[in-house]
Amino acid sequence: MQFLPAVPALVVVTVLAASGCAVVLDAEPTPLAEPKVVMEADPPPPFTYWAPENSTIRNHPRDPLTWIAETEGGSRLYYFGDQCRASQFQHFVGQPVDALPDKPAGATWRMACSTCAVTSDLGRERMNVSYDEDSRAITSISCG
Repeated sequence: MQFLPAVPALVVVTVLAASGCAVVLDAEPTPLAEPKVVMEADPPPPFTYWAPENSTIRNHPRDPLTWIAETEGGSRLYYFGDQCRASQFQHFVGQPVDALPDKPAGATWRMACSTCAVTSDLGRERMNVSYDEDSRAITSISCG
């Protein structure tokens, strides 16, 4: 009798699969790494994977949807949100640049070595891929 609540869902999955529709039973995304941070931002950022371990996250003084992670040594890292869907590509960090899939249609990506000069314009919809010039391993992926 305990299986009765699951019967309607099983019927729907069976009908969809029989009709040729793709059925994804495990649709949960892979969780992002969560570094240990001090959260002082309000509102907080949607993710903290971008922040260095033991940093303090605050809102930018003029834009509450821009966040700053500051470390004890005084270095700052800015986070501009996830409009470019960079969170979906974090598993490529550490891999060669060639491991990235083809850029989706309509997406804007900027590929640059971590020591190369780039313009400082802010494009929240643009995904920035930074890589080590010698090894060509991806060092960071972010929007901005």
